[in-house]
Amino acid sequence: DAAKAAGVKEVILISSLGGTDPSHFLNTMGDQGNILQWKRKAEQYLISSGLSYTIIHPGGLIDEAGGVKQLILGLDDKLLDHNPRNIPRADVAALAVECIGMPEAHNRSFDVIAAPIGAGVTLSNDLAGLLSGLKGDCDYSMNSQI
Repeated sequence: DAAKAAGVKEVILISSLGGTDPSHFLNTMGDQGNILQWKRKAEQYLISSGLSYTIIHPGGLIDEAGGVKQLILGLDDKLLDHNPRNIPRADVAALAVECIGMPEAHNRSFDVIAAPIGAGVTLSNDLAGLLSGLKGDCDYSMNSQI
C-alpha cells in the first residue's frame, strides 16, 4: 500500500520455490513457521494491488558465479522435480534487474533454477525468449492464502 501511495509503478518480488505445498519443510521452520505461506500471501496481495509486478520463485540459492549456467523457467513448483534445483544468487539478482520494464515480464510470476554445467544444454539466457516460451503464469488458486 505504501509503495502504491508513493507512486511506485513496478515491483519485482523475489520469493521462493515451494509455495504451492503447505507441507513444505520451510513452513515448519522458525517460531511461527509458515514461511512459504506468508510469502504466498504477500504475492497474492501484490497481484491484487493493481501495481505492475514480476514475481520470481528461485530454487535454493547458492554462492557460485552467475551467468555460466542455463536458466530453466517453470510454473507451479514443477521444477522441484529437478535435481539439483538451485540457482546462483548472482543469477537471481541479474534476472530481477533484467525484468524491470521488460514487457514479457509484466504481471508475470514464474519459477527459476539453473541447470548444472555440462547438463547437455546450450547456454542461452535470453530472458525475453525464455519468458515468451513459458505458457501461462503460476496458478495462485493452488494453496491460496487469500
